[in-house]
Amino acid sequence: MRALVYDTYGPPETLRLEDVPVPAPAAGEVLVRVAASSVNSWDWDLMVGSMLGRVGGLFKPPHRILGADIAGTVVAVGEGVERLKVGDAVFGDISEGDWGGFAEYVAAKADALAIKPEALGFTQAAALPQAGLLALKGLQKRDLKPGERVLINGAGGGVGTFAIQLAKHAGAHVTAVDRADKREALLALGANRFIDYRTTDFTAENELYDLILDVIAMRSPSAFARALNPGGNLVVIGGRIGALLQVAVFGGAVGKRNGQSLGILVHKPTIAGLDDLAARCVRGELKAIVDSTWPLAEGAKALRRVGEGHTIGKVVILLNG
Repeated sequence: MRALVYDTYGPPETLRLEDVPVPAPAAGEVLVRVAASSVNSWDWDLMVGSMLGRVGGLFKPPHRILGADIAGTVVAVGEGVERLKVGDAVFGDISEGDWGGFAEYVAAKADALAIKPEALGFTQAAALPQAGLLALKGLQKRDLKPGERVLINGAGGGVGTFAIQLAKHAGAHVTAVDRADKREALLALGANRFIDYRTTDFTAENELYDLILDVIAMRSPSAFARALNPGGNLVVIGGRIGALLQVAVFGGAVGKRNGQSLGILVHKPTIAGLDDLAARCVRGELKAIVDSTWPLAEGAKALRRVGEGHTIGKVVILLNG
């Protein structure tokens, strides 16, 4: 089978297309013929070897084939698997396994995969798992009431575009923070207000928010607290390692002064969450915004697109048609 592989940390050009053996599903796994796999910022971190990306391998990448979000068809079933069968269309986040989505076939844990509704295409399904679950769980950290004010920092990426839609469906007033060139697209998606982070620091404004969802955190807990209403919530999903550590260590104490909750979201994919996202898509409440699609042979360009930060929504690699 064809796969996008790499052996050392580096830029997208480190990736190369190779023919590798088709894996055999172990006990509790299924073999999936991959139709599509979406790119996440986590893939970028693992590829370039950022501080966060090296957590699983200080000197050598922990996974030879990247790709955690997949959608495809089950073609073989390992011992002990009863919920899935050959022919099932599935999708999921396989980051708790050995990754491998940037390949024509992948052996994945059966309990990481949900059944794909027929009404949901493979490209849309592949774009949902990681970013969709992070947005869903992040917003669920607060019982949003209609009219409450939500700010999403890094609103133009996968997590942000899902979060805008989910927050608007809950009746919230949404402020989107990102690059100026994404303004019109994010307002069209449902954001009520837009802030260009390059000209305005949202923590230095007079506006206060009930919930801040930050995908690219780089501020101190005290700065976040200044931008929150009393009793407000900060949910950090990603960002600079220093900011993440500060929120993890000092967020509780800083927020306690005004009854605020400042914390980091720990990613834990679940089938129930995937089913929820898929059902929302089928009902028309949610849509995966696909920035661009790329063939596997141009996978390095897909990673480059994500790394440059110009995307609106998700970048998807298409494999088996």
